[in-house]
Amino acid sequence: MIRLPTAAITALRNRLRDRGARPSISVPTAVDDALDGMIVDHYGPLAETMYVMMAADGEISGSERDVIRGALRELDDRIRSRHVETMLASAAEALARDGRPARLAAIAEAIAGDIALGEAAVLLAAAVAYADGEIADAEDAVMLELLEVLGISHDRMRELLSSLERVDTVLERDGLADVADVLLHAALRLRTPEDFERLAATPERPDVSLALRLYAAYVHANDDLLDKSTHPRSVPTASVAALRAMAEGLDVGRSPRLDELRGALCELAVALEAIDKCTALRPARAGIGDVEQSLKELSEIAIRALERLGKRVIRNDIPTGLDKLIESAMRDDKERPALGFAIDRLIDAATLAVPGAVLTTVSHVLKRLPGLPVERPSAQLAPPEVALPEWIPGSRLLGGWYVERSLGVGGAGSVFVVTRAEDRGGERYALKVPLYDAVAARTVSESEYLRVFKLEAGALLSLPEHPNIAEFVTFDARARPKPLLVMELVDGVDCGALLKSGPLDRAHALKILDGVLAGLSAMHEAGVGHLDIKPSNIVLRPNGEPALVDFGLAGRHLRVGCATPMYASPEVWGHSEEGVSPFTADVYSFGCVAFELLTGKLLFEGTHVLALMAAHFDHDGRPEKVEELCKTEPELGELIASCLRRSARARPTVHELRTKLATLTTGPRVAYHREPRA
Repeated sequence: MIRLPTAAITALRNRLRDRGARPSISVPTAVDDALDGMIVDHYGPLAETMYVMMAADGEISGSERDVIRGALRELDDRIRSRHVETMLASAAEALARDGRPARLAAIAEAIAGDIALGEAAVLLAAAVAYADGEIADAEDAVMLELLEVLGISHDRMRELLSSLERVDTVLERDGLADVADVLLHAALRLRTPEDFERLAATPERPDVSLALRLYAAYVHANDDLLDKSTHPRSVPTASVAALRAMAEGLDVGRSPRLDELRGALCELAVALEAIDKCTALRPARAGIGDVEQSLKELSEIAIRALERLGKRVIRNDIPTGLDKLIESAMRDDKERPALGFAIDRLIDAATLAVPGAVLTTVSHVLKRLPGLPVERPSAQLAPPEVALPEWIPGSRLLGGWYVERSLGVGGAGSVFVVTRAEDRGGERYALKVPLYDAVAARTVSESEYLRVFKLEAGALLSLPEHPNIAEFVTFDARARPKPLLVMELVDGVDCGALLKSGPLDRAHALKILDGVLAGLSAMHEAGVGHLDIKPSNIVLRPNGEPALVDFGLAGRHLRVGCATPMYASPEVWGHSEEGVSPFTADVYSFGCVAFELLTGKLLFEGTHVLALMAAHFDHDGRPEKVEELCKTEPELGELIASCLRRSARARPTVHELRTKLATLTTGPRVAYHREPRA
């Protein structure tokens, strides 16, 4: 029998039922019609899981249907009542035709490999079972079968339900608490990334959601490092880098307490970085005190936060004196075990008031110390700097590709120059892998980010050959350690590099912009948006023709949060209305790029992501810089302003833009004709 924490499951059921009780009535548009198939295909297994639970006791109640409808809307705001009814009708037909065992097996096969989705399925099934306030025996039997086919142990189910209870408790008690206090409370009590993501999904506290998504990304990074099959030495370095990225991602000025917490985490990261770089005990001895002091400060901040939330805290002083033990180990190797024991005591003492993920990073760094030499031998050289991420295998092989060097980091991933593994030194290509960073963490969980990357990258198969589009080579969703996307390596200079010397000649800029629109037109005709239009993603071929590169964000569907902030349309930040699509987002980004190429200046600037977000919302096509351009270059200014309208429906299409742009050029517009693929 699965025992449910009553308070938690009741809160979840009520929230889902209330949301689902208000059917969404909308007239399908062309964009909606295009999305219907994708939505039903993707969420169908989850809807069927809940339907099987709903049908378990032979009674299908309105409350259960409301819970299912509300659950699906919680997952995706684009889901409408017609989608829910389609999915439930399909589930009912399949259940009547195949029977429950076969359908549960089919659900398990559809969800296979997506642990987060499987765990979400069992939690939502539990909410459906409890829709009428009690769990029938038949419903409990279905839950046990579901756990078995999804490979979720009873212990893990209890952890999920327990974490759900803790999450609801945190939200209920900490609704008005400072974001730093809530973050520390959660970080000390929750353990898995899914727990943090579940809590971060609460819309009532966007400041808390942001902080928790950053922390979830940090926990994910630490979890990934548990597989030490590649670059074991780099595990501490990567863990410290993840800690620092999380700390620096926290908003400055949000609250004095958050600033204090951010500062303490950054100081700890800096102190750990210094120790991690040490290759001998002597330099480590000089910096170990900074680590101890940073841990004490972080512990005090956490204790004060817990006390403000009414928690009783057992104070446990963090021991110091590692410098003396390092000195002893330097004199006598027999003292090295004592140094190891002291490090363990330090970490154990900090457990009560320092979050577990942070202590994992501390442990990675400090537990190297007993094995270091006293001095670095004169013949021992520091390891060479390799401009590759820590997760790249020592063999440099990703899938069937050999990584030669890093090409750069973009808004959605890392790009590398590669050759085929069997043809090193042969033709070179550009390989991209998704990069889940602090910017992405602001709006989406890592598991969802990777799922969408895989889903949308497949759409690139439909792209035509075109002189203004880098040729797509292959996409491998199963590559390890990350999925990868391979495309033509365009040999040329990108417009971002050109702009470093100032604005381009007007005729040259207009020719480039026309080529960009030609490439976008071909993509849009194929039903695919680029979704990361910016100067560095426009490369000039040796013949001067611009080519769009870097399709890491490209796809048929718009995803909230996936963009480069300086060029992201309002709908990418979550502004929802009828008519938005990847194509309207591309037009907005094109307007930002056109301004930059013609003036040499960024249109939107900000000290952090939230400032940029506000800048994109604080106008309706005519931000101050565009207004100034309209006074000196009215035709150009108005063309750019039309791209930047807040309403996606008010923006021109790429074809309309290209026609308008042609009237501004002095020479004939080059017409590109698509050739069919061989």
